[in-house]
Amino acid sequence: MVTPARVEAEVAMSHLKTVVRTNYSNPPAHGGFVATMVLDTPDLHTMWLEELAAMRDRIVDMRRSLVAGLVAQGVDGDFSFIERQRGMFSFSGWSDEVVTSLRKNNNIYIVGGGRINLAGLTTSNIDYVCQAVADAMK
Repeated sequence: MVTPARVEAEVAMSHLKTVVRTNYSNPPAHGGFVATMVLDTPDLHTMWLEELAAMRDRIVDMRRSLVAGLVAQGVDGDFSFIERQRGMFSFSGWSDEVVTSLRKNNNIYIVGGGRINLAGLTTSNIDYVCQAVADAMK
């Protein structure tokens, strides 16, 4: 903040600190209100459970598609463990060299060590990803 005098800057800073402290000390309550509304309203609760199941099933399908795609591309190794993992992320076991190659040559961004965000895989890009992994692992 720019002020004409140091004293005004100190007063302004004091006010800014009060505003910031209030924001950090009192997180918004709307998230809790939304969660309560969804959990306490039968129709919304049912809809939420259905959407949750759809997301879970999509990630499971992406796991299966990734493993099947790697097999179809002739990638050496048994990646069936990816299907047994749970959650949005999967540890692939790919080396940092493979991860770097995917990033540099194919614009596929995976965390070092090969941790994949499966939510980023789609039916539209899974073949591209599997082909790129096959190329990177040659």
